[in-house]
Amino acid sequence: MRWLLLCLIPSLAAADNLASFGAGALIVKEPAAYDGKWSGFWLLDEDPHSGYASPKGDVGAKEFVIELADVDRIDQLGFDIADVDGEGRGARAVTAELGDAVGGPWKPLVAATLVAGKDNQRFKATPQTGRYLRVVIKANQGSADYVELMGVAAYGTVVAKQTMPDASGAYRSEFGTFRVAQRGVQGVGCYEHKEGLIQNGGFDGRVLRFTWSETVDGKRSSGPAVLVFPADGKTFLGLWWNGADVTPAGRWDGVLESRTIGVCPHYAFAPQSAVHDALAQSGRARVYGILFDTDSDRLKPESTAVLDELVAVAKAEKSLTIEGHTDNTGTPAHNQTLSEQRAAAVVKYLVAHGVAAARLTTKGFGATVPVSTNDTALGRSQNRRVEITR
Repeated sequence: MRWLLLCLIPSLAAADNLASFGAGALIVKEPAAYDGKWSGFWLLDEDPHSGYASPKGDVGAKEFVIELADVDRIDQLGFDIADVDGEGRGARAVTAELGDAVGGPWKPLVAATLVAGKDNQRFKATPQTGRYLRVVIKANQGSADYVELMGVAAYGTVVAKQTMPDASGAYRSEFGTFRVAQRGVQGVGCYEHKEGLIQNGGFDGRVLRFTWSETVDGKRSSGPAVLVFPADGKTFLGLWWNGADVTPAGRWDGVLESRTIGVCPHYAFAPQSAVHDALAQSGRARVYGILFDTDSDRLKPESTAVLDELVAVAKAEKSLTIEGHTDNTGTPAHNQTLSEQRAAAVVKYLVAHGVAAARLTTKGFGATVPVSTNDTALGRSQNRRVEITR
């Protein structure tokens, strides 16, 4: 792996899609899908080219229930139908409601009429607070063959963050066993496919963001990835990307086998050495799991474990530069200042815990050096980061 980055992931901003997979949303109820592949899951990936399609001839009402990661106040809905596979297939009449349980009762948000062939159709909602979003397609644009919807978005604010149980364990998947170790907000592990590694991971609620790494043709390849764990922690859903591609390269589905993590033949768990090893290999390191308040340089308490690891690393280094990066939300001037302030906040913590200030410098880059798309909540979360370099 050539390089790693230290990512600082604040709470989701109001502009983010709270019904996206990257925000931790999951489909918990959905209708039958075409060929079993155009499932409701793809409504949440923020890619308007993928989505839901019904079995042929099944054009009746379609109900989806989306479990949001937290209790949210929703005030706007969005829908994508530009990239449906045929004329008349896109959803036309759609309702959205919010509830506190998977079975309701439901509070109305919006009753929308969609225009054919258009993405990002936004509708102001009657503001409601809840955890479960129910979307019902009442009718399509006239096709007698299929009902299709390519994306759902819900905008608003997080009202109450939900706590999640420890996700550590061994999970069965078609890519071999995933072995995940959660320590505070840190997440590391391995999976038994092409010597797969879960590197430099960090939890934000039930979302684990990390760098995947595999051996392909004798060389290591890597890219960003995310796993989302439901409230019971007994399964996960995951997506992985090649580099900074917008479209996911694949999907992972895992089922818990044991809370005993176990070992992979190609990997020995040593999470405390991950940053040190990355610096030794490439002079640069990425570690997810340092969290900030939204649009702020104030460190969240759950970041302590990761920061303390950096303290140990910094004490062993002659010098380090802390580089701040943001997503493109906000003006360039604001992003530049925020990136500088967040890098400085990390340095302040390190100095307060015994690292010599003379060995640390900071740089801010704002949104000028993205490592992922800024068009999705997940991409923006990957771009909000700090890189540490020797």
